[in-house]
Parts: sequence; structure tokens; C-alpha cells
Amino acid sequence: MKTPPYVRCFWTGTLYLTNGKTMPIHCTHISVTHIEVEAPSGLEGSKMVKLELNATHEGKSALIKALGDPTLDVFNEHNKHYIKLDFHTISDKDIDFIKDFVKAHY
Repeated sequence: MKTPPYVRCFWTGTLYLTNGKTMPIHCTHISVTHIEVEAPSGLEGSKMVKLELNATHEGKSALIKALGDPTLDVFNEHNKHYIKLDFHTISDKDIDFIKDFVKAHY
């Protein structure tokens, strides 16, 4: 299976863990199937997380909301956690916004 194109992004948002904790994040890479973010702490055992992302592209803004399945949580050289999530549930409208963004930056 071919991996869909993904691009750098710098959007900010919030990650909601299953234990009730929230943390600020910023996006580092995004595609229509997954997202990579940097966070101040780890997933603390969360098997699924909620993501809200303040996205902007060509003068348009969107609050992207998704449920994500974590596939990676690594403590990086910036003393942050690098987290990769596969989208589990996301609206078609949000996927279309991401598609436009990826297409413009690929």
C-alpha cells in the first residue's frame, strides 16, 4: 500500500487523553490518514485520543476534530514527545481541508 503524501505543518491545538488530561500540541506533519505532533508529555497509556487542531490555509480556518489511534510516542531531543496518530474518526469536511493543504504544499 502506498503511503499518502504528507507535509510539514505548524498548526496548534489540543490533545485530550483518556485519563482526562489535556495538553497543548503543535502539528509537525500531516496527511489525510495520519498526523505527527509534538507535545510536552506522553500519552500515559491512552489507546485512543481526541485531537482538536486550529488549522489555517489560504485565508480559511477550520477547527479540525478527530479521534486518533497512537502509533508512536517518542521522547525527542527537544525534551518533548513526538507522537504519531492514525486518524480513527474524522469528518469528510476536515479531510477535504487537509487534502487542499497537502496538495498546496506537496
